Amino acid sequence: MIDGIAGSGKSTLLRAAESWSKDCGHKVFDMREWTKSHADPPTFDEVRDHDVFFTYEPTRQWVGAAIRFELSRTDLPYNGESLAHAFALDREIMYKRLIIPALAAGKTVFQDRGVCTSIVYQPVMPGGISLRRLVKLPGNALALRHPPDALIVTDLDPAVAIERIKKRDEESKGVFADLAFLRRVTKRFRSHWFSFLFHRLGTTVHAFNTDVPMDEMIGKARRLIESILKTC
Repeated sequence: MIDGIAGSGKSTLLRAAESWSKDCGHKVFDMREWTKSHADPPTFDEVRDHDVFFTYEPTRQWVGAAIRFELSRTDLPYNGESLAHAFALDREIMYKRLIIPALAAGKTVFQDRGVCTSIVYQPVMPGGISLRRLVKLPGNALALRHPPDALIVTDLDPAVAIERIKKRDEESKGVFADLAFLRRVTKRFRSHWFSFLFHRLGTTVHAFNTDVPMDEMIGKARRLIESILKTC
C-alpha cells in the first residue's frame, strides 16, 4: 500500500512498481484502465488471469464515483463523518470483489491509498468521526483484518505538495488542497501512533522522502520496491 498527503509523489512509487512488474514479465491488471471501458468494478473471477493488480481508492465507480464527483465538492462540502462512511463502503466493495480473493489466490496487489488514508484524514476533517468509531466501520474493519505486508508513506513538505496540487484539475484537488490541513495530516502520517498501529497488525512501514530530484527519487523508489518484493 502506498499513501501520503496529496501531491507527495505516490504516482512515482506506483510507476516504479509497474516497471518492476513488467520487467518481471508479469501480466498486470490496472483498475484505472478497467474503469475506462466497464461500468461496474471488477470481480476477481473476471480478471483472475493476471499476476499483479494495481488498485486505488477511492474508486471511480459506484460509491467511489460519488466520493470523487459529489462528496469532494468545496461549494457544498460534506463533513468528515459522511466521507468516512462513503470511503468505508467503497473500500468494502473493492476488498470483497477483488482484493481479498486476489490475495487468497497468491496474487500481488499494489494499492494507491487505503484504510490508512481514512485513519489520518477523516477524524480531523470538519465534522469528523472519532478514530475509535472509524476503525469499526465495516469496510475499515475488513481492511484492517487484511492489512498490507508493506506500507510506503511518501513524505514531503506540505508547502511543496500544495504547489503540485494547484496544477491539477478540480476533481483531483477535492477538499484536500488546503495548506493548514495538509500540515495537520502530515503530522499524523509522521506520528509514532500511526506507525505503531500498522506495526501491530504485522505491516512494515517505510517512510519515503520525496524531496529529492526526480531521477534520484525514481531510482530510490525502484530499489525500495525490489527490497520489499525481493523476487519476481
